[in-house]
Amino acid sequence: MFTRMKQGWELTKKAWSVVREHPGLAKLPLIGGVLAVVAALVFVVPGLLLAASDLDSTRLVGYVLIAIGSYLASFVVIYYNVILAGAANDALEGREPDVAAARQTARNRIPTIAGWALISALVSVMFSIIRERGGILGQLAATFGAAIWGLVTFLVVPVLALEGVGPVDAIKRSGSLVRQRWGQQVTGNLVIGGIATVFSFIGVGAMVGGVYLIATGSAWAVLGGALVLLGLVVAVGASIFAGATRGVFGVALYHFVAEDRAVGPFTTYELASAATPRR
Repeated sequence: MFTRMKQGWELTKKAWSVVREHPGLAKLPLIGGVLAVVAALVFVVPGLLLAASDLDSTRLVGYVLIAIGSYLASFVVIYYNVILAGAANDALEGREPDVAAARQTARNRIPTIAGWALISALVSVMFSIIRERGGILGQLAATFGAAIWGLVTFLVVPVLALEGVGPVDAIKRSGSLVRQRWGQQVTGNLVIGGIATVFSFIGVGAMVGGVYLIATGSAWAVLGGALVLLGLVVAVGASIFAGATRGVFGVALYHFVAEDRAVGPFTTYELASAATPRR
């Protein structure tokens, strides 16, 4: 296990080195995240307020707004992840990332991205229903199911960006590729997610501490404001790190599994050593 995590750490460092060499890649998950938050503020927040109404018709409008906002947020994130995959592919192939071309590719894939966003949203709703209504067993089943779903669909975005197939075919293709070499996905994602989670907790902790100091109205209020700002920067930075690194890693893994070749700073040995081949 320790060896696997060490290998995952090496893969993560290689992915992040690509982002540091091409800082423009980090802007894409940031833009996608900001637009997703805007969609949530515009639709989901009013929807939640309306959903708390005593009137059935008002609650229905609230549920519709929540569904629209959630879908738009998912669509935007996926759209920018497809752009990131296209640009990261350029970087891994030794070319300067052409973000404009990657954007055009994403625009050409809008119907497919919309379909994948819908499928993803429906699956999330299904797991939420199971989790809320199934008791302890439902929570366990939903957690396990979501983990399997995330594993199977990890390469959907690179497939959408680089192969241009439909959403259902992209899921099948991703599942087929992951079954062949699932070890890298697990180890790489554990490390990327672990690092992002640690820094997110640090950022949130700093913000909570800062808000507390501000609320006391003491002489420490200025320090509280600084802590809130620092915590926000750390939390956003963790999100950008996770999004950009996972995007680069996904494209590198796609090439290794689909084409049996290593790209960018990754080596065949590094990728293969972290893999659990299909038996």
